[in-house]
Formats: sequence, C-alpha cells, structure tokens
Amino acid sequence: MKLRIILLFCAAALIAPTASAQRKGGKSRRQQQTEATQLATAIASLDTIITSTPVAADSFSIAAGAALAPSLRQYAVMQMGVDEKYMEDFIRGLRTAPDAEYAKKMSAFAAGLTIGQQNQNNVIPGLNRSATGNDTTAYLVEPLFLDALAQGVEGTGALTADQGRAIVDRQVAYQSQVYNYANARFLVENAVRDSVVTLPSGMQYKVLQRGQGAVATDSSTVEVNYEGHLIDGTVFDSSYQRGQTASFKPTQVIKGWTEALTMMPEGSVWELYIPYNLAYGEQGNRNIPGFSTLIFKVEVVKVN
Repeated sequence: MKLRIILLFCAAALIAPTASAQRKGGKSRRQQQTEATQLATAIASLDTIITSTPVAADSFSIAAGAALAPSLRQYAVMQMGVDEKYMEDFIRGLRTAPDAEYAKKMSAFAAGLTIGQQNQNNVIPGLNRSATGNDTTAYLVEPLFLDALAQGVEGTGALTADQGRAIVDRQVAYQSQVYNYANARFLVENAVRDSVVTLPSGMQYKVLQRGQGAVATDSSTVEVNYEGHLIDGTVFDSSYQRGQTASFKPTQVIKGWTEALTMMPEGSVWELYIPYNLAYGEQGNRNIPGFSTLIFKVEVVKVN
C-alpha cells in the first residue's frame, strides 16, 4: 500500500506542471494528462500483488519463537553441551538480558568451567599417565596444579612456563626410563622360562600349537587371528574380540611379526614376545607407550 501512495503522489506531480516547464517548451497538458492516466492504470494493476493479510505482532512473535525452538534445543545440547536435566538453567540464562559487562563476566566464567571440565576429563589423567604410566593415579596434586595454573594465567606464578616444562620433562623422562626397565626385565626373565625360544633378533616365542601347513614368504598373504597386550595385561588389539580374522603380507606388519609369520606353519598358534625395537620403538603410538614389549597370541589360519 505504501508503494501505491508514493506512485499516486508522483502522478499528481505530473498532472500539475510548473510554469517554468511550460516556458521551456515542456510537455503539453494533454501529454501530461495522458501519462497520468497511464500511470494511474498501472498503479491499479498493482492491487493484485498483495493478496495476504498482515499478521499481528504478538502472533508473529509467538510463531517465530515456536519455529526456532527445536533447532535451538538441539544446538544447545549437541553443540554447546547443555545437559538435558539442566535445561531450565539454560532457559533462565536465555531470558536474562544483562548489560555488556555482565555478559562478558558470565562468558569468562563459562569458559573457565569448560576448561575445568577438560582438566578433569583429559588434562589431569594425561599428566598422571605421563608422570607415572597410569592415568588413574593421584600423583598430580590437583589443588596445587590448579593454583599454579591460575597464577600462571594471572602472571603471578612462582615458576616461569619454561621452568615448569623443564621439571615436567624430567619426571616424564624418569617414568619412561622406569617403563623401559620394566619391559626389558620382562624379556630377561621370560627368556629362562620353559619352552620359550629367543631368536638372534631378540624376539621370543613359545609354541602353543604346532602347525603342519605351508610357511609364508614375504609375498604370501597370511590370514590370522590374534590378540596383543602389554606386560601389565592391557589388551590393545584383538581380532578375537572383533570376531573377524585379519589378512596381510608379512612385509606389511611390525618387524617382530614379519619374523614370526615367515617361521610359523599354517595351523600354528604361537605366543610372541616382541621387544620395542621390533615393534613401535621409543615413541610408541596412540595405544602403545614407547619402549613397550608386546605380547601376542597369533594363530595362522591360512597361508595363501
């Protein structure tokens, strides 16, 4: 409707030409009247565009909230990590209209809560694991850690970050040496156990079941069932648990496996004791610490 009013004003202006325009040889009155008529007809044709009726502001407001609510709830839960049982607290915050400074304060508090939760779930267990080899220990004194963390953020800490890293690295190095010693000692003690054979490479094995079939070469494909664990019994991989055998060439696995698979006849079941230098080395991988001796039960199902 506003558009129509504007156009009508334009038409009125065309119908009433100025004296200046007449003197300068502008359009004649007849031409102006004709154009005004054409304009009025064009405006009238616009009436067919608007067929809907406006929505009352209160109805629109309610409808908009209802339309956005499901996606907001999903975003709050899935993206912001809001627990369903605390949805009322989320709603209370949603309804609050704080000033800018209060909003910044609450945002900072929420960020601190998030980091605190990450400390509990990941950082502290990770530091305990690095320092002691066990993420469930209470070696790290949490109140002291949090005090030093907060003071460091504020710039009032007794230690610099570099000094702190040096001390942490010293403990991690010590724990690595302790772990290395324990794994090396396991192999030394295991070597004298009944039926354990030690190869020149340092790998050890014990025959649990003798096979009578073919022995793989580097170009063979070997189908196996297996389970691997650390010297403390922690299982890190198991085809038995997955309920599915694995197949690969002897050249596609760690050195200890390569050596064993090219010695085991089809149908064999051996227990392997693989030193770290024939496995994942000093660095380890995501599930296996550096310097780990790996113990595997390996069953050669088929040699192709």
